[in-house]
Amino acid sequence: MFNGILYVLTTGCTWGDVPRQYGTKSTVHRFHLYLAEHGIYQDIFLDPLRAGYTLQKIDFMHCSTDTEDVPAKKGDRPVMMTIRK
Repeated sequence: MFNGILYVLTTGCTWGDVPRQYGTKSTVHRFHLYLAEHGIYQDIFLDPLRAGYTLQKIDFMHCSTDTEDVPAKKGDRPVMMTIRK
């Protein structure tokens, strides 16, 4: 199912276009929501990111973000965007 999530994120397709080999669209999407709501994405991605930044192995001078695709309704932050301390 995680490969299905990565497929959506890398291709930009909708959840409905997830290849059947990764599971049904609703199952993959529910798994994505579960990972976001339980902070598992942070455990997977932020710890190595912080370690790499501390070790000066990540250079943020060449990074950019496009906020057009980041949803925000009346200033609320989506669950995925909330960072635990």
